[in-house]
Formats: sequence, C-alpha cells, structure tokens
Amino acid sequence: MKNEERSSIQETIAQVLEQMKQEQGADFSLSDVNLAELERMTGISRGKLRKIKDDGFIVKPHGNTGKVRPATVVSGFSGVIDGFLSKGIKNSNTIFNTLKTAGYSGGKSQVKEYIHNHKYLLPAKRESVASQGNRGRRYKTKPGEQYQMDWGFVNIDTNDGQTFRAACFAMMCHHCGMRYVEFFPNAKQENLFIGMIHDFQRLGAPEYILTDNL
Repeated sequence: MKNEERSSIQETIAQVLEQMKQEQGADFSLSDVNLAELERMTGISRGKLRKIKDDGFIVKPHGNTGKVRPATVVSGFSGVIDGFLSKGIKNSNTIFNTLKTAGYSGGKSQVKEYIHNHKYLLPAKRESVASQGNRGRRYKTKPGEQYQMDWGFVNIDTNDGQTFRAACFAMMCHHCGMRYVEFFPNAKQENLFIGMIHDFQRLGAPEYILTDNL
C-alpha cells in the first residue's frame, strides 16, 4: 500500500470515527465500533477494517514493504517456463511435470506463482474479424416503471492539499437512461432517503426500485 493511499484511508476512517463520536457522545468506544456500519460509511472492506481496528485504527504499511524476495528454486528453470508461456501454455500441472523431469525440486505453488507473475509473456488473444452481432437481448421497461440505484465513494480534492471521502448516490431510469447523482458526506440511511426524494422530484416516482450495481 502506497503512502498516499494509506494516508487517504487513515483520513477517511478518522473523519467517520469523529462523526460517530459526535453522534454517540459518552456511549462512543473504539473497541465497540460496529465494523458493518464503518464499512458502509467508508466503502472500505470489513476484512481490512478488522485488521485496522486490531491496530488501534492506525493504518500501518504492509509488513513486507521494501523487502526484496530472494531467488527461489524455480528461478533456475525460468527459461523453461517462459518457453511454455510464450507458446500460450499456462497449465501449472503440465509445466510442473516437465520441470520435475528436468530436475526441479521445488513445489507446485512456486510454479503457479511464477506463471501468475509472468502472464504478460502469453501471446495476445486473437480477435474475431467478422462481427457475430449482438447475442444478448436488452432488458426494457415502460416509462416510469423501474429505477436502479447504488452508492459509490470518491475522494474529494479541496485544492488546498487536503482530501476527504464522500458518498455518491446515483439513480437511473431503466427506460430512458436518465440519471440523478448527488454527493453526501456518508452513506447513512437518511441520506439515502434524501437522495431518493430529490430524484423523484426531478424524474418522478417509479413503480419499482432496484438496488443493484448501476
């Protein structure tokens, strides 16, 4: 994790925790912070937040940052693996069995990792010259029948060297594709209702609302 990314995450978490503290008052406790609520308000995965919480809500650099991995057993057979990859062969079992015959004494996991890190050696996929047409069918609805909405998160630049994280509410009409976008300081339920009301004032109230990804 880069320093800029770590600083951005730290600032986002600090802002949300301060907001929670103001709302909960004397009942606020770092040890009792609801990770599900924190995930919803920051857009950061719960697994990452759990690790950050264990570190006292301090975003620390990865333990392997700056370290250089030593040469592995598979390094001596890189030429053989590169030859397979250049021919479009990436099956780890096929490559592993060939290496074993050639005297390789390492494990298959090292071979898999090498293949994963050198996929750029694989030849580019061929593109079809003739168009096969549209194989799908567009999902259509009647005017005003159905909207689709979701939340997103963005970093806002204040032009003074500072940034803060904001929640982006978006709703789109399934029929015509018109959309409404509004930014909020967080993705709390009351802001969801405000965004929906503002959207209805502009586009009208639909019969249905889907909460899938736009």
